Amino acid sequence: MDYVVSTREVPEQPIISIRERIGPSEISSFLGRSFADLYGHVGLLGVAPSGHPFVIYHEFGTEAIDAEVCVPLAHEIRASGRIESRILEPATVAQTLHVGPYDELHVAYGALNVWIRDHDFEVAGPVRERYLNGPDTVRSPSGYRTEIEMPIVPVRIPATV
Repeated sequence: MDYVVSTREVPEQPIISIRERIGPSEISSFLGRSFADLYGHVGLLGVAPSGHPFVIYHEFGTEAIDAEVCVPLAHEIRASGRIESRILEPATVAQTLHVGPYDELHVAYGALNVWIRDHDFEVAGPVRERYLNGPDTVRSPSGYRTEIEMPIVPVRIPATV
């Protein structure tokens, strides 16, 4: 798959989220539980999400993953228990669309990282995976649509003396 990379300004965004540090083998069940809890919470409050759900990966290692499952909202709401409510800061992101199974997302990440390097940017925050559809709406993983966003800033070139 050829990946088209673009940049865009992402405005500040009220979200509710659940963040945990988990083992790599737990990611699928953590995402499923967390999305169910978040959508259940907004449903009880009678609030509609304002966009596609996403995950912020604060750290992605071989031993542990620090993941924050998020649902965007039009305004802040009350949170309880393990659910938090906060405003996600605005950012300039480089983004690309991956169409296909989640286990092939690493190819899109590679293309995005090469583009960022080749265009004199550097990653300036944790990566986000925005799920435009998924197992609940598409029969085959070949039809999954996932937008990957990496906050970026221009490469800082040290001043010469």
